[in-house]
Amino acid sequence: MSAIKHLPLPYFTINQDFHIIDASDIARHTFDESDRFLEIVDLESQKKALRTLTSATFVTTELVLKTKNSPYALFQIQINWQNNLGHIVCIEQDDRIQSLIDAVEQHRKRLSETNFELLEKKEQLEKSFERILELSVPIIYLAKGMILVPLIGELNIELVKKNHNRIVEKITDQQIERILIDFHGIGDITNEGIRALRTLVLELRVMGTDSYIIGVSPLHAKVLNSLPVNPNTYFLKDLHSAIRSFII
Repeated sequence: MSAIKHLPLPYFTINQDFHIIDASDIARHTFDESDRFLEIVDLESQKKALRTLTSATFVTTELVLKTKNSPYALFQIQINWQNNLGHIVCIEQDDRIQSLIDAVEQHRKRLSETNFELLEKKEQLEKSFERILELSVPIIYLAKGMILVPLIGELNIELVKKNHNRIVEKITDQQIERILIDFHGIGDITNEGIRALRTLVLELRVMGTDSYIIGVSPLHAKVLNSLPVNPNTYFLKDLHSAIRSFII
C-alpha cells in the first residue's frame, strides 16, 4: 500500500500532461474528484499554472484552487519534478485575502467614526468639513504599483477637487500603475462629481496609470451609464476580485 495516502497535506503526483497519478487522502477530501490537476485550478489561474509549474524542476507559486468548501481558495503550491512526474504539495493561504479585506473594512469604520466626531464640533464646522473631505478619500497602499482609494460620502465636485492633487502626487511619487477607486462607501452621486472624477481619471491615464472602479451598486450604475466616467476606465465587482486579479 502506498504511503502517499497518509500524507498530512493535500498531495498529488501528476504526469507532464497534468493527469493525476496518485493523491493523498486529504487531497481527495479537500477537492472534488478529478482526473487532471488543472480541473481543480480556478479558470483565471490556469494559464499561470501551465506557465509556472513547468518552468523549473522545483517551483513554489500561489494559485487559486476550487475546494469542496470554496470555489476561490488561495494555496501555496510546491512542485518537484522527478523522472517526468510532478510531486505537488498544496498549502492553504486563503486567510491572507480575508485579512486584507478585514483591515480595509476596519479602516473604513474608523474613518466614518472620525467624520461623525468632527461634525459634532459646531464651532469648527468649516475646518471640520475640509478635514472630512480629506478623510473621505484615504489612500491605501495595497501592493507594489497599486493603491486603493475608498470614497466615502457623497461623490460631488468638492470631494474630488479637494483630493485631486493628493492623488496625483501619490501616483507621481510612488510610480503607481493601478488605482482602485472604491464606490462601496458612496451614497449620492452628482453630475458635477462624475465630471470631476472623469477629469482626474483622464489625467491619471495620461500619466500611465490605469483606473479601476469597484464596489458599484445598482443605483451608482444607473448614474454611471447616463454619464460615463471615461472609456478607458475598468470596472471590477469588489475588492476581493481586484486582489485575486492583481495580487495573487
